[in-house]
Amino acid sequence: MNFAVDTIKKALLLETGVIHLAPTLISSFTERSSAGPDAGLKTIFLRFGCHRVRMTIDQDPIRTQFKLKKKDDGYYVMKGDSNFLSNVKVEKPLLHAPNQAFINLASVCSFNCKYCATPKLKLRFVLEPRRALKLIRSVIHEDMETEAIALTSGVIGSERKTIKLMISVVKLIRQELGHQIPIGVEPYVTQKGHIEELYSAGADEIKVNVESFDKEILKKVCPDKDYERVASALEYSSKIFGKNKVCSNIIMGFGESNTTVLNGLKWMAKRGVVVNLRPLLINPYRKQDIMMATQNNAVRPSAERMLNLALNHKSILEEYGLNTYLFKTMCHKCTGCEITPQQDV
Repeated sequence: MNFAVDTIKKALLLETGVIHLAPTLISSFTERSSAGPDAGLKTIFLRFGCHRVRMTIDQDPIRTQFKLKKKDDGYYVMKGDSNFLSNVKVEKPLLHAPNQAFINLASVCSFNCKYCATPKLKLRFVLEPRRALKLIRSVIHEDMETEAIALTSGVIGSERKTIKLMISVVKLIRQELGHQIPIGVEPYVTQKGHIEELYSAGADEIKVNVESFDKEILKKVCPDKDYERVASALEYSSKIFGKNKVCSNIIMGFGESNTTVLNGLKWMAKRGVVVNLRPLLINPYRKQDIMMATQNNAVRPSAERMLNLALNHKSILEEYGLNTYLFKTMCHKCTGCEITPQQDV
């Protein structure tokens, strides 16, 4: 299959997922997530051509073949001793993502997904709704290019308690800003009533993460998640939020087959759900747990695998009239962590 050169280079960057940069370059451009697989790690957003990629930073040059360099007012990427990318722009995230205020409402989580580093961090917080609004207000006032607001959260004891917090924040945002800016929500949700409440509060888009289409793998890496209930919630979310408004995260690299992934993508698309195919990030905080849960089968997917699955996913989305370009919040808006169908391929 023929891919544009820059598309292949993005896939190669994602295959490694790690880049070295000198301490003098680590600045306000870098950010440290408090949620998910990359929690606790420093990351940086790079833009080249029409592509964006988010890379984990490693200050040991021996551990990665990619290095970010600065020359005059510009940036470039080296691969080994060769120039890999020129005319690279380093993007400053507002909160977690460029042009988005993407906020984690709670670092605490009662679940124990083996890939997620959040439980291993000493950082513990639950944002009171007005504190969350204050953070959003600060970036919007400072940066007029804020294009979206997104909310995620750990599971704070119960699904209901977490949803209640998220609803409160959405309502406050709407009271403050009206409907001038789109809001995306990323909760763990299985109850139809909770989905309806989030929509009624003013959320525009919703992301409910399945994490793996392989049910046996999911039992091992996310023992507290109920696949059938989450899948049912996604199907119902499409009825409430509408077309091109519902998405879900699927992690590649636990040992699942391509056939399982493609069958899952088609099942989701048929129900109006657009999946993010995310390459597995093996965080040092959780490496041992991931390897034990997957019988040492966990591995970050190759560039070739990511490209081919993304191209197949593109065909599936087009078959069902779905479009990643139409999402206004969260990961399809950002595109930094995976090869995004229609936008990258």
